[in-house]
Amino acid sequence: MNRSEFEAKLNEVYGGTVKPLNSYINERATLCFKCEQCGLKFFGKPSHIVGKEHQRHECGMPYGDHYGERLTKVSVTHNRKKNKSAVIKPEEFNRLIWEDYSYQQIAQELQVNPNIIKDYFKDEGLI
Repeated sequence: MNRSEFEAKLNEVYGGTVKPLNSYINERATLCFKCEQCGLKFFGKPSHIVGKEHQRHECGMPYGDHYGERLTKVSVTHNRKKNKSAVIKPEEFNRLIWEDYSYQQIAQELQVNPNIIKDYFKDEGLI
């Protein structure tokens, strides 16, 4: 797609309300756009802006996800961290050792890093 094809498709999709603020390089280059209707300045790739419906700009709405559904809001937390307040109960740990679980099984049961249990086993001479 060249510059004139992109601009024609952009005007067709948005009716002239979305304008690129940078010059078109190629369909994979990220450009800055401005929507004259809502006044929003946003970044996007030309192939996305005129591409699938859920990737297009919609005034007052964030972009869609990779399943094709438009999101109602943009989240700032992407990866939730595990609860670090989990405490390993010594009696539970000892029970698993006495029942002859491997360090991998104990780590899986207690949901901890197996290297921690492996180091303990080495220090105690269990491995």
